[in-house]
Amino acid sequence: MRYHVIAIVFAFPLLLAGCPFPVNSLPGEPRPGEVHWLRFGVLSDIHLIDEESPARTVRLDTLFSSAWRPQDGYSAHVLDATLQRFNAIHASEGPVDFVIVTGDLADNAQYNELRWAIDVMDGQTVLTDSGAADGAERDVAPEDNPKLAFDAVGLAPDIPWYAVHGNHDGLAVGNFTILRTGGDPGYWRAPQLPPMARLVGLYDMMPPLASLWPTVDVSPAVIEAREERIDPETLQLLLDEAGPGNVAADPARHFLSDTGFVEALFDTASEPAGHGFTAANLAEGTRRYTARPAADVPVRLVVVDSVPSDLSPGIPVDYGVMTREQFEGFVVPAVKAAKQAGEYVIVVSHHPAASFNKPYPGNTVKAFEWRSFLSAQGNVVAHLAGHEHRNRLQLVRGLYSYVEIETGSLIDLPQEGRLLDVYHDPARGTVRLESRMVSHMEAPTRLSAESYRRASIDAAHHKSTPGASSLSELLTGEAAAVAPADTETGNGAFSITLQLKPLGAD
Repeated sequence: MRYHVIAIVFAFPLLLAGCPFPVNSLPGEPRPGEVHWLRFGVLSDIHLIDEESPARTVRLDTLFSSAWRPQDGYSAHVLDATLQRFNAIHASEGPVDFVIVTGDLADNAQYNELRWAIDVMDGQTVLTDSGAADGAERDVAPEDNPKLAFDAVGLAPDIPWYAVHGNHDGLAVGNFTILRTGGDPGYWRAPQLPPMARLVGLYDMMPPLASLWPTVDVSPAVIEAREERIDPETLQLLLDEAGPGNVAADPARHFLSDTGFVEALFDTASEPAGHGFTAANLAEGTRRYTARPAADVPVRLVVVDSVPSDLSPGIPVDYGVMTREQFEGFVVPAVKAAKQAGEYVIVVSHHPAASFNKPYPGNTVKAFEWRSFLSAQGNVVAHLAGHEHRNRLQLVRGLYSYVEIETGSLIDLPQEGRLLDVYHDPARGTVRLESRMVSHMEAPTRLSAESYRRASIDAAHHKSTPGASSLSELLTGEAAAVAPADTETGNGAFSITLQLKPLGAD
């Protein structure tokens, strides 16, 4: 395990004047006066991808890098190799109390993609070859073939894991609303505006279509498991060789239903059932919950759903939204109830708070109001998020400052997860968070190492050919607004101490 801990200590002057913070401790060890409360893992943006789905937008790869990646077919192997690193820490350094995945388990809101992600977490046999089972025909040695069934190790059975709803779990390619008309999910599709339909090649198909439709037998760019159509040096997709044509249909490619994300998380061999979600979520059609992962530790997760709903067909929206209803009807009561119960809170969403500032119809809560409320409560420790595929720490100042922590993606560099330790000093009334990154490259499998190699080459290629960062930016021309950080670091490792209200205080 490699450590690069940045000592970042935030505190109020009164605390510093009373007693300086001790620094004579090693990573993963409590300082004098502290009690170690929790150690947990954070994963984000796994993007388990059905490469062969006709409902992808790979023709936009020259405009933005996430449309297609040469490492797409290796996402299951990177996830499993990363879970093995958490298992090793759990076995050798002391227990990992839980892992939370902050959204985008799937890439295209497809049932088979989410199923593959859950099966890897569960340690099942996984085959990421949809349509025709042609992966075995790929002209590589079996040990180098990501399109063969493999037995995932999965997360250790005694480590529970929790899930968060991401935009790629609920929207076609993470951007477009899905029309779920009729009872047969094979006919569910995501309509496209004419300019987008032309851009992604839907009009080139026979017959021409105007929807992203995963279960049909034609594709705007035919990609098969048997053969990669890529340049051997740059690893970029040869679009001329991946033109429109017929593909083998697969009913398991269907888009998830409104409750399908939550339903799938109850069909699992690992704990807890529902992975945070409850029967109430299924009955209400919601994707938010609270959970107390360790019964003997007064820390509660408040997990929210930041994925926009009721989008106009064909209009791309990948950014986060905090509705007034969710904020006032769920977030505020949950945080206040935790305070009354003597619990500190870690809020979790897929999108970071700055994403809430983007325009969206209806009454929504912007980042200023969101942060003002959380920083006034005294029991909020952190807001965890993903989505941006970056590691970032930001101090949110207020009466009781807290931190926003973004964790990068497993599909893009640096392909890391995060390990967080939580310490409490009852005498000082402080909570300290200590973070380090967990990389599958510390003990890579053959296929996860190949994914990292490919991701490195792809990142270098796209750095030299910059394009739009998202579909919404492509069509609207509006760049994503990111609020300036009071204090931030792109390094995923840090140690930060927060002065909060003492437990049980009014």
